[in-house]
Amino acid sequence: MQAYQGYVENGRIIPFGNPFLPDGQSVIITVLDQNVSSSTRADRRLQALHDFEAGLQTCEPLPPEFDGILRQRVNIDRACDL
Repeated sequence: MQAYQGYVENGRIIPFGNPFLPDGQSVIITVLDQNVSSSTRADRRLQALHDFEAGLQTCEPLPPEFDGILRQRVNIDRACDL
C-alpha cells in the first residue's frame, strides 16, 4: 500500500508530484479535516512566476565563453529521421 498527498481543486483531486497509478488500480481516498492552502491555482502560478523572476534577478551573469559556444551550435531547419 502506498499513500499520496494532494489537494482538491474545482472538485477534482490533484496529487502532489506525479504518481503513476496503473489503470484498474484500487484506491482509498481519505478526506482530511485541514486545508492545504486557500490559494487558487492562478495564485500559485503567479507566485511561481514571481519566484522565477526573483531568481533571475539574483543569478550570476553567464561568462563570455557562453557566446562563443552558442555561435558554434548547429540548427536543423527540417525534419530529421534519426
